[in-house]
Amino acid sequence: MRSVDESASGVRRSIDAATILTVYVVVLLSIRSVLVVPALGTAGAPATIVAIGAFLWWVWYHVQRAYRIDLGFQPLRIAVLGLLLAVMASYVLAMSGPMPGNELTPADSGLLRMIGLAGVAMIAAEGISSLDRLHAVARRLVTGIGLVAMLGLAQFVTRQPLVDRISIPGLSARGIEIGLYERSGMPRLSGTSTHPIEYGVILSMVLPLVIVYALHAPTRRWFYRVLLLCVAIAIFMVLSRSAILCTGIAILVLALRWSWRMRLVGLSCVAAVSVLVYLTVPGMLGVLTGLFVGAGDDASVASRTGSYGVAFQFIARDPWLGRGPGTFLPQYWILDNQYLGHTIETGLIGMAALLAVIVVAAFTARSARNAATTDFDRELAQGLLAGVLAGATAMAFYDLFAFPQSSGCFILMVGLAGALHRLVRRPPAGPQPGGTTPPSDQTLPRQTLPGAEVSKDAIGNQ
Repeated sequence: MRSVDESASGVRRSIDAATILTVYVVVLLSIRSVLVVPALGTAGAPATIVAIGAFLWWVWYHVQRAYRIDLGFQPLRIAVLGLLLAVMASYVLAMSGPMPGNELTPADSGLLRMIGLAGVAMIAAEGISSLDRLHAVARRLVTGIGLVAMLGLAQFVTRQPLVDRISIPGLSARGIEIGLYERSGMPRLSGTSTHPIEYGVILSMVLPLVIVYALHAPTRRWFYRVLLLCVAIAIFMVLSRSAILCTGIAILVLALRWSWRMRLVGLSCVAAVSVLVYLTVPGMLGVLTGLFVGAGDDASVASRTGSYGVAFQFIARDPWLGRGPGTFLPQYWILDNQYLGHTIETGLIGMAALLAVIVVAAFTARSARNAATTDFDRELAQGLLAGVLAGATAMAFYDLFAFPQSSGCFILMVGLAGALHRLVRRPPAGPQPGGTTPPSDQTLPRQTLPGAEVSKDAIGNQ
């Protein structure tokens, strides 16, 4: 899945899946989640537009390529496309009957967002051509999350959102006011996210990869350790139960592969960060402790636990395919639970498809870890497993798919797990039983993006 362009120096450079995913990461993390193209509504977030383009590219590539490449059994493709088909079936069923006018646009947006998420997962899982390119995407995701963490810390120091000063022509904030949230008198970081919970969730999901690079990166470990310190402090200062719980799950999964000595070092680092936060921000640890000690009296916790009865009533009305993607509006009820919300909107079939994506991604990452031939790739696979499970945990406390950054980071981790699984298990090129030679990256013709021009020299070299 490549295209060829010409740089200013005349050197041919390929535009491949890793390049598209890099653009996606940059757009996803650097542009405020609330900024959209007004004519497209909630589906007009730049990251969603790039993701839909990725899906169209993936479809176009498979339709027009000259050679049929045997990628082997790809359970992740089946799971992701199964989820997309379930959402599409729910959408068609919803549109076939009477629907309130205020649900029409959200339904369209919900379907488009899911198409985009499927595109990101597919070009990551099937389009990344080598381990080096996969490592490049992972590095850029880690760096992007580190920079977003630094932005959050700057917001805390200045007590200003900072991102409200950035204006991008053609995008508007849909009337949403940008500001800093507070909890118990403490400002809550939000970076470029829509809400502090979304911010905390993306930090906790990508944290395992940051740890992997800080401990095992072949080069620049000092740089990744600085990013790790920023991410760790930012997670503390988001003041979010969801972020703390997801971080705990992520570290626990990572620690399963650590020695006892490494686990003690990890505990020491957590203690050191806690002391640093305690000394620099008086009262912060008390607020954090109160999130869990006083959880029984917290209105947000009561709202979550009180949502089950309401959710089951809605599920019972349309049990199999639900009421349609994006149609369960906040004005009806705020669930703060992706599993319940997804079941209401896409039914038990959609819920089964979502669980299949999570389970398949987790087992794919685990299989990649077992098949990897280098220590770094084994640790990277464990980091992806930890990130996927952290995202799955977040869905129990937060509407993850309702927010572009959290859903984008989660589905990218899913896709990277599939890519690593494919690449570490790829059979070596060469004669196979029966005298056949399987196509390799070197023998496949380069595929171009729609409208891209390839020079005669480039064609002659393929």
